[in-house]
Amino acid sequence: MNGLGGGMGDGSGKRWLLRCCAGGLLGLLAGSAAASVGAQAAGQLAARFTPLGGERAGNADGSIPPWDGGLTPQRRPAEWQAGGRYIDPYAGEKPLLLIGKDNLARYAAKLSPGQQALFARYPDSFQLPVYPTHRSFAAPDAFYAGTYRNATQAFLDDGGDTATGTPQHAVAGIPFPLPDNGSEAMWNQRLRWRGAGRERTYVQISVSPDGAASLVRLAERARYEAIDAAPRKHVGQVLAYSASAVLEPAKLAGTLKLIYDTLVPPTRAWQRSPGQRSIAATSDAGGDTPVLGANGLLHEDQVEGYNGPAARYEWKLKGKQELYVPYNSYRLHDAALSYSDLLGTHHLNPDVTRYELHRVWVLDGKCRPAQSCIWPRRTLYLDEDSWQVLLAELYGAEGTLDAMQEVHTLMAYDQPLLLPALETVYDLVGGRYLARGMNNQSAEVTFGAAEVDAFDSGDMSGWAKHVGAVAPKE
Repeated sequence: MNGLGGGMGDGSGKRWLLRCCAGGLLGLLAGSAAASVGAQAAGQLAARFTPLGGERAGNADGSIPPWDGGLTPQRRPAEWQAGGRYIDPYAGEKPLLLIGKDNLARYAAKLSPGQQALFARYPDSFQLPVYPTHRSFAAPDAFYAGTYRNATQAFLDDGGDTATGTPQHAVAGIPFPLPDNGSEAMWNQRLRWRGAGRERTYVQISVSPDGAASLVRLAERARYEAIDAAPRKHVGQVLAYSASAVLEPAKLAGTLKLIYDTLVPPTRAWQRSPGQRSIAATSDAGGDTPVLGANGLLHEDQVEGYNGPAARYEWKLKGKQELYVPYNSYRLHDAALSYSDLLGTHHLNPDVTRYELHRVWVLDGKCRPAQSCIWPRRTLYLDEDSWQVLLAELYGAEGTLDAMQEVHTLMAYDQPLLLPALETVYDLVGGRYLARGMNNQSAEVTFGAAEVDAFDSGDMSGWAKHVGAVAPKE
C-alpha cells in the first residue's frame, strides 16, 4: 500500500509525518497513547495536509488531483436553486475507462477484494465506469478549526482500546487527523462531519437472485451532536439521534424505531412493531440487529458503511491505498431516473454509477474473543478527505468473503456536507442485494437539527402520523 502505510500502532505513522514535514519536531511527540502533536508541529503539518488530515497533494501521475477546498457553498453550480434537487456539477464528463471482464487484470491492483469478487460472480454484467477524480469534499470552517485544536490536545483515555477508550479534550471536529492506530481512525469515522441533522423520505429495495424486487419506503429524522455537546440527564452523551418510520408496504406500515447512539455503549433504542399501538424500549439495537425492512441484508452497525460503537472489534490501521471507489454519485440521485433505471438484476446499473480514483485508509476489524459477531472480520475503506466509509467487506465464520458494501455519496454543496445518495449491500453467497437510500421520486433531503425533545420516545407516534406512517388500527 502506498501513502501512510503499516506499523502505525507504535507511533511510526506520526514520526514519519514529522520527519517529512516538520524536520526536528520529533521531540514534540509524547508517546503513542497521546494523539496530539503540539501546536508547533500541527502548524508545520498544515501546509502538507488538508484540515481533516488528508494529503493535500495529488498523486505522482496526476490521476488524483490536489485538494483545493472542495465544493463549498461559494462553488455550487450557478443554476442550482436553494431547496432544489442537487445538480451534478460534473454532468458533462465522460468515463475515462470502463473496467469489465476483458481488462480486469490490468486494473485489479486498484480494486478491492470485494469489487473483484463482484466481477468474479457477475463477469458478463458487472462493470465499473471510471471518471475523472474530483476531491469535492468540504466541511465548515468551524469544523476545521475544531480539528486543528484536537490535533494539539485530544487523546484516547486508554491508549487505543476501543472497548473502553473515548477521546479526551476533543471538540467538534475530527479528533485524530493524524491517526496512529485503528482506534483513532474509527473515532474519526464516528465523529465525521454530517451536519446538524436531516429529514428525508427514501426507498430501500432488496433484489432476489432472479431480479424480483421488494420495496420498502421509510421516513427518517436524524440529529447529530458534537462530542463536546452537553450530556442528557439519565442518558449521558448522545452522538446521534435517529428515528425511522415505515410508510409502505402496508404489512409493515407504522413500524417505528428510535435509536440513541451514545458515546459509551450500549446503544439505546425504542421500537413499535406492526400491530402494536405504542413504542417501547428494546434491547435490539446496534451491532447485528437487522435494519427495518432490509430482509436481513443489512444490520444496524453496517449503515453508511459502519455505524455506532466499534467496541466489539479490534481495529488495525493498515495504511492507505489508491482505489476506484464510488464518488460524486449525483446521477444516482437524479429525479429523471426511476428506481428501475438504477437497478439491474444482480447489481446497480453500470450506466448510472460513477467511480473515481481516490486514496482511502484501509481499516481491518476482527471480532474480539469475548464478543459474538455475525461478521467475525470486516474491512473498511475510508475516504481520506471525509473519513466516510466508501467500501466495506464482510467475512463469514469460515474466513470467506461473504458480503460487500458500497456507499455512493454526493456533496450537498450548500451545507456543505457529504450526503449518502445510495448504499448497496451485496450478498456474495446467496446472490441477493440491497439498494438503500434512494429518493429520486421523493422530495429532496432537508437539513437542520430537530430539537432534542423531538426524539423523546413519547413523541414518536405523533411524528409518525405527521409523516404518514400510521400504525394499523390507529
